[in-house]
Amino acid sequence: MQKFQNLSDFLSEVSSDKVRLSFEEINAMVHQELPESAFKHRPWWANRTEGRGSQNLAWQSVGWETRDVNMELDEVTFVRVKKGHQISKKVDGLTIAQAKAGLALKFGVSEDDIDINIRG
Repeated sequence: MQKFQNLSDFLSEVSSDKVRLSFEEINAMVHQELPESAFKHRPWWANRTEGRGSQNLAWQSVGWETRDVNMELDEVTFVRVKKGHQISKKVDGLTIAQAKAGLALKFGVSEDDIDINIRG
């Protein structure tokens, strides 16, 4: 997910519950070109709970989902699905909050049911 960390950070800072971005804006944000499939295949923008693709974890882990993906205009609307989701201390490009959110999505449980312990 590190490739899309800037997108996660951006969405974490947005104060509204909805934001529309062009694919080019996302390209600029992540400092590299989105793959061709992002421009040609709607499923690339899917809100998945399983399978491959770090891109969906980038938005879902910070409480957002994609809506209204317009493949003709090359834009996507993100909608906040979790109020008050905050980014916590970063660990190797993934925050504790993002890890908890990703695990909660993966296992179909509440983030409050996830405990992460770090032993040193």
